[in-house]
Amino acid sequence: MANYTRSLVPPTLFLKLGSWRPPIAMVDRIVDFMPGEKGYVTTIKHVTFNEPYIPGHYPDNPLMPGVMIAEIFGQSSEYLSLLQDFCREWEAKTGNALKKFDDVSKALMSDEGTELVIKIRHSIVGVLASQDVKFKHMALPGDTIEATCRLAFADVNGFHHYEVEARVGRNIVSQGRIVNFRMNRQIAPSKGMFLSEK
Repeated sequence: MANYTRSLVPPTLFLKLGSWRPPIAMVDRIVDFMPGEKGYVTTIKHVTFNEPYIPGHYPDNPLMPGVMIAEIFGQSSEYLSLLQDFCREWEAKTGNALKKFDDVSKALMSDEGTELVIKIRHSIVGVLASQDVKFKHMALPGDTIEATCRLAFADVNGFHHYEVEARVGRNIVSQGRIVNFRMNRQIAPSKGMFLSEK
């Protein structure tokens, strides 16, 4: 289980890393990240009675909808790809490889790092393209969902395939694979793709 008290970046910078905002911001914090070929990201989402969909799902038995758990996967996996892009560009620019959580955090919070990651964020467009996940347990108000994403592979057409798993404590809530489509914003119009920024 990840350390929920640590965060890769403070809330003000975290909002700049993703383009999601309430009520569809489904990641509260990045609590673990490992760059590199076998890299992964771990995020958390606190499920509360204040979620706008909880009163209707269901009035007498509130629980987190599966589609929202899939959205956690979609957002978490995009954070993984963004952070991997950042680490590669940081190394190319500075000559210093970022190998640990604390190193990445420190680089992101520098003026140069913040400027670089925001530039990368604005250069990417994409969408959650597909999902193949199974649901094993329920997530209820009061639970904290811990989502871990690993990149399985990326193809030449811009599709990124991720292995994903969500847990509440020791219980696996959902696991499987999702696919994100992501592409450089300058290339997308030439391919006839007009997607909103991820």
